[in-house]
Amino acid sequence: MTGAARERGIGRGIAECLAAEGCDVAVNDVGAEDEAAALVAELQSLGRRASFFQADVSDRAAVDAMIGAIESELGPLDIVCSNAGLADWQAFLDVTEASFDRLVSVNLTGAFNVCQAAAAAMVAGGRPGRIVVTSSVHVQMPFAEMSVYGATKAGLKGMVETMAIELAPYGITVNHVGPGWVRSFINDASPSLQTDEEVRATLALIPAGRPADPRELGRAAVYLCSEDGDYVTGEYLRVDGGFVVGKY
Repeated sequence: MTGAARERGIGRGIAECLAAEGCDVAVNDVGAEDEAAALVAELQSLGRRASFFQADVSDRAAVDAMIGAIESELGPLDIVCSNAGLADWQAFLDVTEASFDRLVSVNLTGAFNVCQAAAAAMVAGGRPGRIVVTSSVHVQMPFAEMSVYGATKAGLKGMVETMAIELAPYGITVNHVGPGWVRSFINDASPSLQTDEEVRATLALIPAGRPADPRELGRAAVYLCSEDGDYVTGEYLRVDGGFVVGKY
């Protein structure tokens, strides 16, 4: 589970829900050691095995080493959730090369690294598996000042669908979940959510009338990884409280 350590994060919500269903969990993040330690302790209190593996997903060598370490400590991979990601808010004309490279390296290259390394491990072990990627409603709806972020999420859609086709013969399903507005730490910097008035204006666009809790994305991942999701692959499961249909 990449990008899982931070409090109020989608990755943490997914990790908690999978553990509640009986999964042992490898928690990955960059830094956030204290938060990771707290999450690992929480998951272990549920009777699950859990460990923290620090690695930068944009570094392929680090990802390969992490996958090897996870399998050595916790056993063969059955489920991989690629969630690590970054967001930035910049007008298109102001996007710098450094900012572009930073977002692409984590959101798209990082997801590729994790998914390819995990799939290779599953295939080498001759076992089926589940891969779930966190994309976004940006797959379907554009947001001003988020051109690069939106492009990385659209890229994930294409990657997931191709992976689903190629990995199906190995018994590996690949899907992505699309969160709308989640009151997660990553959105704290959003320029459109800095005042109570701006928050109310955003809520008015969501038919459900509230942001998502990270665990609601976790429950979606549980579905895709359970027997109920056996026949689901290449799918985009939007979890947005009706945000997209409310806007369009």
